[in-house]
Amino acid sequence: MTETLLHSLAAVAIVMCIVAVGYLFARKGYIKREHKGLMTKLIINAGMPALVMSNILGSLDLDTLENPLLLVGLPVLSMAITLAIGLLLARILKPAPVRRGGFVVMCAFSNSIFVGLPMNTGLFGDQAVPYVMIFYMVNTTFFWTVGNYLINKSGEAGRDGASPRMDLKKLLSPPLIALMIAIPLLVGEYFLRRNSGFMDAFTAWKGHGVVTLIQSSFVKMCGYVGNIVTPLALLYIGSALYEYGVKSLKPDRDMWAAIAVRFVIAPATMLLLCMALGLGGVGSGVFVVEAAMPVMTQAVVLAASCDADESFVAAGMCLTTLGCFVLVPVLMLIMRAVGLV
Repeated sequence: MTETLLHSLAAVAIVMCIVAVGYLFARKGYIKREHKGLMTKLIINAGMPALVMSNILGSLDLDTLENPLLLVGLPVLSMAITLAIGLLLARILKPAPVRRGGFVVMCAFSNSIFVGLPMNTGLFGDQAVPYVMIFYMVNTTFFWTVGNYLINKSGEAGRDGASPRMDLKKLLSPPLIALMIAIPLLVGEYFLRRNSGFMDAFTAWKGHGVVTLIQSSFVKMCGYVGNIVTPLALLYIGSALYEYGVKSLKPDRDMWAAIAVRFVIAPATMLLLCMALGLGGVGSGVFVVEAAMPVMTQAVVLAASCDADESFVAAGMCLTTLGCFVLVPVLMLIMRAVGLV
C-alpha cells in the first residue's frame, strides 16, 4: 500500500515541478506575455484534438469492459450532479462574472489523465487503465461542451452579451470536433469486431494490413502531438502564477467552496453512485479517485483564451494538486472501510 501510494503521489510532485519550471522561465524572461497566445493556440487547436484521438482510439477498448453502458453512465451522472451543485453555488455565492464559469468548471471536472492515470495505475495497477479512459472520455466531452460554454460566457464576449450564434461557434472547438469523430469511430469499431462475418471478410481481404497500418500510424502520430498538451499547459500555468504573483494562491471564499466540491462532494457523489448501482472492485475505486482529482490544466488555458479569470483557475489547479497528497490516502481508507475496494 505504501509503495503504490508513493508512486501515485509522485505524479502530483511531477505536476508541481513542471509548474515551477514555468514560473522560473517566466521570471527569467524566457516565457513572455506575447508567447502566451501561441501556447494557448497550440494546446487548444493542435494538442487537445490529437490527445483526444490518441487516448480514445488508441487506449480505450470497449471489448475489455463488462457493461459499458453502466461504466459510461456513472461518470455522466456524477458530473451532472457536481455540475448542478457548482451552478447552484455560483448563484448563492455570486462570484465575479469573470470567474463564474471557471468556478463551476473547477467544481465539476477533474484532471483525469496526467494526474489521474498515474495515480490510479499506482493504486490499482494496469487493470485501472480502461476505467480511466472511460472517465476521461466523459470528462473531456463535458468539459469541451458545457465547460467551454460556461468559461466563454465568463470571458469578455460573454459578459458583453454575445449572441447565441457566437456562443455556438465557440462551442464547436477543435477538441469537441475531435470527440465527435473519435467516439462514433470507437463505437463503430466495437460493433464491427463483434460481427464475426465482417471480421472474417476483413482479415481475408488483402488490403486489411495496409488499413491497420494506417490506423496505427495515425494514432501514434496523434500521440506524439497530444503529448505537448500537459507539459505545455503546466509551463503556461507556472508563467501565469509568476505574472499574477504567488499571492494569487491565497484561497478566498470562492476558492474554498470549489475545493470543497472537488475534494468532498465529487468523490462522495461517485462513491454513493457506485454503491447504489452495484459497481465494486477496481472500477469503483478508479471512478472515486478520478472524481477527486485536481482541477483540469486545460481549464486554465481555456480561461486565458476566453479572457476569463485565468489566475483564479490557475490557483485552483495548483492548490487542488497539492491537496492530493492528503486526499488520496484518506480516500483509500474510506473505500476500504465501506468495502468498495
